[in-house]
Parts: sequence; C-alpha cells; structure tokens
Amino acid sequence: MSPRLSTSRAYWNLRAEQVMDRVFSGGERTLDAVQVQVSEVNAPPSAGATPKTPKSKDTQPSSRVPISLLVLTLMGVLGTLTLGLQWWNAQQALQKERNLALIEKLRQRALETQPADATTAVQEAQEPIQAPSTIQQLEPVTIPIRSQSPPEAAALAPATPEPLLVGVVHSGGGQGSAIFQLGDQSLSAAPGESIGNSGWSLRSVTANGAVIERGGSLRSLSVGGAF
Repeated sequence: MSPRLSTSRAYWNLRAEQVMDRVFSGGERTLDAVQVQVSEVNAPPSAGATPKTPKSKDTQPSSRVPISLLVLTLMGVLGTLTLGLQWWNAQQALQKERNLALIEKLRQRALETQPADATTAVQEAQEPIQAPSTIQQLEPVTIPIRSQSPPEAAALAPATPEPLLVGVVHSGGGQGSAIFQLGDQSLSAAPGESIGNSGWSLRSVTANGAVIERGGSLRSLSVGGAF
C-alpha cells in the first residue's frame, strides 16, 4: 500500500520552495545542442486504402470547380431571363385580351343603345300631329315695289375708267395703232379693236391723236405729238 500524500496547502508551498532552491542553487548550467535526425517511415498501404494520385492530377479538379460554378451561374441567369420574358409576354397577352373584351363590351352596349333610340324616333314620328283647334286668319301684307329709273340704274352701274391716249403710230389713211392707259394697264389697239373692257373701240388714228367710239358717240383724243 502506497503512503498517503498530504494534501495541505502549506505542505505543497514548502515543497515548491525546496524545488526552487535546488534549481537556482546549482548555478548556471549550459545546455548542449543535440542533433535529432527525423526519418520518414512509409507505412505499408492497407487493403482498403486507395492509392494517392499525383499532385499534377490533384490540381485539375480544383481548376474545374470555378468553370462549373460559372456555367451554373450563367445557366441560372439565362433561366431567370427566360422566365422573366415569358412572364412579360403573358402579361402583354392578358392586357390585350382585357382591351379586346372591353372594346367588345362597349360595342355591344352601343348596339343595344342604337335600336332603343331608333325605336323612340319611330314612335315619335308615328304620333299624329295635333292640329290647332282654331286657325288664325292672316291678313295679306302689301309690299310696294319701286322700279328704278334708267338714270338711277346708270348711276348705280360701276363706272369704267376711260382710256387715256399715251401715243400713236400713224401710217396714213387713218391706219396705224394707238397706245392707251386704262387704269394701271397699258393697252395697244388698232382701228376697229376694243380698248380693254372700257367699252370704247378705236375708230381711226390721226397724226396727233385718235378717235374712239362707244354706243355711237365719238370722242377725239390727242397727245403731244406722233411717234
């Protein structure tokens, strides 16, 4: 039977002081370096263990992992875009169907309203118009009509400008041509031709003027000299 160790605190403190005294009382001690050779011991492979692959082959799966993740991410993005496009097309088709249904509903309502209006108009047209019980006798009204006298009619007619002789080209025997100023227009006329819309016509040409005619009345016009 082994002796029983004391478990008092004072005993262990005393033992610790004795150990410290032994350590520091011996003086300085030098530590000698010891070379230790470590050799790798290859354990025989067990029956169930799989042989290790070379390091060059171990790097291939690690390099393929990012490519696989990239492919999966790209497929996920494409799938999301496809689903979003299909959802948008479905919403557009639904909105189009709603619009067509609303248009058809409004058209049916308009067709239902038009026959009702037509029936009301026919009923109103078929209703007999009640004649008044007493017809008032209207007295005839006499309106005096005053005929205009010829001088007044002539005065009301628009006045046409009279031709103004600008120059003549005399060839003798009353022949030649004359140049007239009618309002803002310059007109040339030969004997027997009308002078614009003035109603006058050229009768003859003299060396110093011309004779014009309208309604049997003659008028002589003169200029400063012959051309």
